[in-house]
Amino acid sequence: MALSLVRRNLWLKEKTFLKRIKHETQCMKKKILIIDDDNDLQEVFPLMFKHKDYELKPLLDIENIDEIISSYKPDLILLDIWIGKIDGRVVCNYLKSHESTAHIPILLISAILIDIDDAHCRPDAIMQKPFEMEELINMMDELLAE
Repeated sequence: MALSLVRRNLWLKEKTFLKRIKHETQCMKKKILIIDDDNDLQEVFPLMFKHKDYELKPLLDIENIDEIISSYKPDLILLDIWIGKIDGRVVCNYLKSHESTAHIPILLISAILIDIDDAHCRPDAIMQKPFEMEELINMMDELLAE
C-alpha cells in the first residue's frame, strides 16, 4: 500500500512537471533577428509585431554576426538585400553554407528586383519592399512553422 502511494506521488509529480515543460515550451517567444541598415524600418518593426509573440533583435550591420547568432539563437532571420555596402545575398549564402546556421530560415527583403542566383543565395523566402504588414507576418509565420 505504501509503495503504491509512493508510485502515485511520483507519477503525479512527473505528470505535473511534463505539463509545465510543455506549457513553457509553447509560451516561448520566437526570436527574430532583423538585419537591416534602415533605422526607420528598425523602429517600425516593433510596432508591426507588437501583437505577435516575437522577441526582436535589430542589427544595423553584420559586424560580429557569428557571435550574435550564436548567443541569440534566432528562430528566423529577416535580412535586407543591402546592408550598407554589403550584399545581403553573400551574407545569406554564408549563413546557409555553415552547419551551425544553415537550419535558420532566412527571409530576404529587398526594395529592388534582383537575380537571387547571382550570388548562389538560397533564402527560404523573398519579399519585396514595400510590403504589407499582414503579408510579412503571414510569411514569417509560415517560415517559423516549418
